[in-house]
Amino acid sequence: MQTKRSGRAGWRIKHARYGKKSALFRAAVLLGALLCVRLVLPARAQSKTEDDAFCFPLETTQWRISDGYGWREDPFTGKRAFHKGIDLACAEGTGILAVQGGTVLRTKRSASYGSCIELLLADGTAAVYAHLQYIYVRPGEAVEAGQTLGTAGQSGRATGAHLHFELYRQGKACDPADALGLSHEAS
Repeated sequence: MQTKRSGRAGWRIKHARYGKKSALFRAAVLLGALLCVRLVLPARAQSKTEDDAFCFPLETTQWRISDGYGWREDPFTGKRAFHKGIDLACAEGTGILAVQGGTVLRTKRSASYGSCIELLLADGTAAVYAHLQYIYVRPGEAVEAGQTLGTAGQSGRATGAHLHFELYRQGKACDPADALGLSHEAS
């Protein structure tokens, strides 16, 4: 005669039977997803097309470069410091756009950058958008080129409304003016 198992004893038997298979399945799915990302991103970076060209990060024609990439006198300390991005002065509330499709790595608030977004672009480049007034995206969200990410502001260490924009290729800061096709002279 077979007895009916119920309660915790029945749960343990069921868990022992399906728990390992379920954990293995989840691990296999995660491994597959990581492999896809590992294989697709480098191939995408090598096959650069016109579709991979950068969009301009501001939703306005009323802007100027207020500070360029490179060594400068820090406006707060007066000391010589390296500026890892470019500052695009514009009106507060101006839409900030994704320069290329990608994934939002993180959004955060810091004392120096204020409200900022870190975006992993389709070609493997990382982009940082800082001093934002509002942020419209969340970490893990996929974005398209030209999509509004937030609005320009003056959060953090800022002397006025602008977008501080940085690019990192293979972990090294590079001049965003080159990627955006801008002149290197600050106005």
